[in-house]
Amino acid sequence: MKKLFTLFFLISVTLSAQLNIETLTGKALANSYGYHMLEKVCDLAGGRLMGTPQNELGFEILKKHLSDNGLSSYYEEFTSPIWYRGEDKVVMTTPCKKELRASALAYSSPAKIERGEVVYVLSGYEVDYEGIDVSGKIVVISQTRPKGREEMLRGEAIKIAFNKGAVAALFINEATGGKVLCGVGNFKGNPLQIPAFSLTFEEGSKLKRLLENGEKVVMDITSNSFVKTGVSKNLVCTFEGTKREKIVIGAHFDSWDLGDGAADNGHGSAVIFEAAVLLNQLGIKPERTIEFVWFNGEETGLWGSKKYVEQHKNDSIFAMFNLDMPGKVNGYNVMGFDHLMPAIKEITAKSGTYDLSTLMSTAWTNSDHMFFYV
Repeated sequence: MKKLFTLFFLISVTLSAQLNIETLTGKALANSYGYHMLEKVCDLAGGRLMGTPQNELGFEILKKHLSDNGLSSYYEEFTSPIWYRGEDKVVMTTPCKKELRASALAYSSPAKIERGEVVYVLSGYEVDYEGIDVSGKIVVISQTRPKGREEMLRGEAIKIAFNKGAVAALFINEATGGKVLCGVGNFKGNPLQIPAFSLTFEEGSKLKRLLENGEKVVMDITSNSFVKTGVSKNLVCTFEGTKREKIVIGAHFDSWDLGDGAADNGHGSAVIFEAAVLLNQLGIKPERTIEFVWFNGEETGLWGSKKYVEQHKNDSIFAMFNLDMPGKVNGYNVMGFDHLMPAIKEITAKSGTYDLSTLMSTAWTNSDHMFFYV
């Protein structure tokens, strides 16, 4: 499956090159450069939250693998808010004592709540608070969106809870299996006004059941996470073309810290790594400059791509390809740029037995392509 990703991108970025597709396909199928790099990153560095030693180590491993394959790369530093996860605890003390499996949302800040009464506020919309006094209390919020209502971001729900007087917000994850949902409390890097956590579906459902049955629930919450401004970096590998125009091929390299970040987004990072390696091995001389960029800080607010666009605002960028959890590639989304569809159809016509026939033009945001829109 990974070979399909490599083929997908190499065909995309070398439209102007004289390239033997059979040679490309054979070379891609015969090697596993991306897998080997990703294995080292996940095994030795693990989760790569921006600002952590694991993030730094992961980048160094990636940089060394590029060098070992004959590719030079360089860091571009930027300044942004950085969130550091501390030792955070959510402990139910009534009706029984139990430390819950809870994950602080990014930009939660230091706080200590003792014997906080817990209240269930449905999905956390403004209307859901009618007749409920949450002043000085901890609110439990379902992330299930009621039919007929606009989707509400967690940051909006946190703001409503704060304005109603709540002292903390706990979100019930929709996915089962004892998983918490990592995420941000806002996209601006501002310290949250109240601490916010993700709970597992199972424990969150238990709290909901207790409260709906009229039981009193009390908790102690400790948050030691914090935000501060710091310096981070993206990693860039450039193939100079004959034109000033360039194509940016990006994937975010950072991940959340509670796992190894293999899928989100080690997957995309490995794909563009292998694409760069094979372009180099095949001696491709592109018409337009190709810039591979491993962005940092996507998970905590798209910081790396935002800062890249700011730093390169005077560059002539012809196109940007973003690989965020590429999964099984079966086509293209031109993101509303419908004039690109003929070129995309030309590409898919060369894909041989690989099915890239699904073509879409649906714009969406919340990943590293967002700041490249003009």
